[in-house]
Amino acid sequence: MKIFQSIKSFVKKYFFNPTWRCLVCGKEVFEKERFCEECIKTLPFNDGPICAHCGRKTVAFTEYCSTCKNVLTDLDMCRSAFSYQYPMSKLIKDAKYNNAKYLIEYFAEQLSLVYLQNYFNADCLVYIPMTEKAEKKRGYNQSQILSEKLSALINVPVINAVKKVKDTKRQATLSRADRLKNLDGAFRVVDKKAVKDKNVLIVDDVSTTGATAQVIASRLKKAGAKTVKLITVCSTPPIDKY
Repeated sequence: MKIFQSIKSFVKKYFFNPTWRCLVCGKEVFEKERFCEECIKTLPFNDGPICAHCGRKTVAFTEYCSTCKNVLTDLDMCRSAFSYQYPMSKLIKDAKYNNAKYLIEYFAEQLSLVYLQNYFNADCLVYIPMTEKAEKKRGYNQSQILSEKLSALINVPVINAVKKVKDTKRQATLSRADRLKNLDGAFRVVDKKAVKDKNVLIVDDVSTTGATAQVIASRLKKAGAKTVKLITVCSTPPIDKY
């Protein structure tokens, strides 16, 4: 039995090593490359026109897009590295639900570039927390891992200032109004001294409607945070594209 386990470990390490295979298709690539020549062309980098406030991909530059106008009021600025489209949508889901934590290192690298390009100048990082029950079920919190890896790259500390105190339904199928209702009373700032008069940066994998970040930003502002901004790997473009 042990010999079969050894063979399995050897094959997994040397034939399915994600560090030298394309993260999308699995094709063999050169050392330190993350994608093959074909797949890298499909990455939906968020490097064109965006909303100046929430950072979503738009057809033309705008101060406030239809997603954030009069809505994401407690978030001072949001930015994302990619638009939430294939293949990034698949990679996000793999990292989140299929234990592909090795992908998070690449996500953090891209966020570090976004951080520097946008002069965030944060005093601390805050991740989107999960309840103990939810984290135990999944086995990890990808947002926490992402924030820790980003912290190591930009030298900004992660603080455990926010706690999720109530389990909520999955947000994916809910409207924005239902998401806000679903999140009512779900988060609490447990370390107000750590955020008082600080420039806080929330770190997450995806921003869809922005409801979760908005709720947390509201709690942080009430706890005395000077500014609250959001950085995500991906953001969903406005439905009407402006």
